[in-house]
Amino acid sequence: MKVYKATGQDLSCHMGHGVFQYALWEPAEAENSKCGREGLHACEYVLDCLNYYGLEGNRFFEAEAEGDIAEDGANTRVSCTRLTLVRELGRPDIAREAIRYMVRHPRREWKHRSTGVTVAEEQAQADFTGGIAIARGREPRVKGKKGSCLGLIREDGERILAARLFSVAGPIRENVWYTIEEAEKAIREGAEKDEEKKDSDSTGKASGKENGRPDNGQGSGRISDSGYLA
Repeated sequence: MKVYKATGQDLSCHMGHGVFQYALWEPAEAENSKCGREGLHACEYVLDCLNYYGLEGNRFFEAEAEGDIAEDGANTRVSCTRLTLVRELGRPDIAREAIRYMVRHPRREWKHRSTGVTVAEEQAQADFTGGIAIARGREPRVKGKKGSCLGLIREDGERILAARLFSVAGPIRENVWYTIEEAEKAIREGAEKDEEKKDSDSTGKASGKENGRPDNGQGSGRISDSGYLA
């Protein structure tokens, strides 16, 4: 079963009885599983991990839960007898996995608010640099600080119609509200400007060589980050 696990910086967990040490790709095992009491705990919805470990100062992983798996209805947490951390998640990954969960399970509870993370109906904003904001609704809009991960999910009340994930970087400006169309337009225009600059720089370098001027390596035409994460 695919789940998500949060730990401290040293991959240790202090919730429950004592301290438990995890290691990437090394299965951890417990004798029994009972949510909130025994076993190895994780969550099916990545943002539910934030109910136990904050976004800042902790690490987040995609994991595989096996063996005896128990649930108790307290959000999407589970307890299992075998848990393997398989991939560490950065901020963009956390936002992406949250959106994927909502797309796959549109009728499940999805709203969330914690320090640095807001997932709300119709509009959401990331008030912290490197934060996460996801808006879901009929006409969702979102904004955030520089470096934030922003998500938009459009639905018609019954099904998900579209989902986008992008960062506040390049053509996506800080503290500006974006709908899906506005974000796509900004990213498209930014990519076109980068392509024009690339062509211009290439022409300039070629001209410099023809005129005997040295190529100083500047203006390489590297396309800047478009702002898209998925």
